[in-house]
Amino acid sequence: MKKSFVYLCFIVFAFVSVDIEAQSIKLPSPEFSTDLLSALKPGSDSGLASDVSSKVETENKSFVSDVVGIMGSSDDDDAKKSKIASRKKEREGVLGKAFGNDTALSSYKKQVNSKIKPFKRKYKMASLIF
Repeated sequence: MKKSFVYLCFIVFAFVSVDIEAQSIKLPSPEFSTDLLSALKPGSDSGLASDVSSKVETENKSFVSDVVGIMGSSDDDDAKKSKIASRKKEREGVLGKAFGNDTALSSYKKQVNSKIKPFKRKYKMASLIF
């Protein structure tokens, strides 16, 4: 009995003492960029003018490309987080100028948030971006 208890304690200790590392920011799967772009695309029912829609789509492509580039870089996690936050602020400014009024922008953000929810579960990095 004592011998099996000692073995059990040793096994439990071995599993508990394994070095657990936090999730690091790394390049997600290739589907990440296409899924993110599809979630960011303004819907046809949003009533946006074609020039505004094209500006938003261009900014979204640039944003996704930049974020994927940041995630794939060799910087440390803190630098990656700060670069992503900086790019996120820049995107907010561009979207604010493109939409012009706050109601259209807030409607677009609500639409994006509803589309992005499943991707936050699938890609943990999406929760860092949004």
